Amino acid sequence: QLDRRFLDELRSRITLSEVIGKRIKLTRAGRELKACCPFHNEKSPSFYVNDAKGFFHCFGCGAHGDAVSFRMRHDNLNFMEAVEGLASEAGLVMPKQD
Repeated sequence: QLDRRFLDELRSRITLSEVIGKRIKLTRAGRELKACCPFHNEKSPSFYVNDAKGFFHCFGCGAHGDAVSFRMRHDNLNFMEAVEGLASEAGLVMPKQD
C-alpha cells in the first residue's frame, strides 16, 4: 500500500501530456490536447488530455484516468510497475514497502 502523499507528490511532478505524448501524438485543442484514442480504433480524435485537471478522457470508448492508469492500460503494467516507472521519470525514490 502506497502513501497517498507519495502519489500526490508524484502527480504534482509529472505532466500528463508529457507522459502520454511519449506514446501517442497529441495535438493542441484550446486548453486541452487531443489525439486518436490508443485504446480503440478511430479515424477522428475523441481522446482528450487535460493537464490542469490531471486526467485523460475518450469520448468514443469512455476510457478515463490519470498518468498511472494510462501507463497501466497502454503499457500493460500493474499498479506498482506503473508507479515505479513514473517515479523513476520524475526523479522520486519509491518508499520502502513494509
